[in-house]
Amino acid sequence: MGHVEPDGAASGAPAPPLKRGTVAPPHPVWPLWWALKREFPIWKAPASWLGTPGSWTYFGNDFVTGLRRNASTARAFALLDATPDDVEAVTALAALNLKRHERMFQFVALLYISIPVTVILGLAEVMPDGLIAVFRDHQSTIWQLAAVMTLAVGAYLIGVWRARQLLAVIELWRIERRLSPADGGAV
Repeated sequence: MGHVEPDGAASGAPAPPLKRGTVAPPHPVWPLWWALKREFPIWKAPASWLGTPGSWTYFGNDFVTGLRRNASTARAFALLDATPDDVEAVTALAALNLKRHERMFQFVALLYISIPVTVILGLAEVMPDGLIAVFRDHQSTIWQLAAVMTLAVGAYLIGVWRARQLLAVIELWRIERRLSPADGGAV
């Protein structure tokens, strides 16, 4: 699959990978994507759970009106309005980003929660007294390890939530502009 040259012409050569510190990305959609994702950072997620209009509509049957009222949505709409030609590409990027976030979250949840719990339950069956002794002797370390693993899984879960929120904002913009949804369904 080729890439788009700076003059807009398609090339048969594969797109070069982005390198750290790259100033000019290989496709014009990247600046829009980077600007949009800055509106939905993971570190601001806890504050947005209680401090945005969208957070107060997580009850009932309308989760869209509050999302539309959020300041981050308004800023994202302004970015999308400024570059409507890049909406298809940025929608595809948001969908790909969400898919990758979901897969990574599933992997991390499996690795950090399911596997350790399975091992602990197996050891509890085979050697319950030994397991209790290990927990008793290393209680502080075990609690710290459990906390770190839980926080890591939580961070990935927040990333999935923000990726979904970003895609939902783009879909909302498309609906308000009477564009077909990204999945090909009718508006």
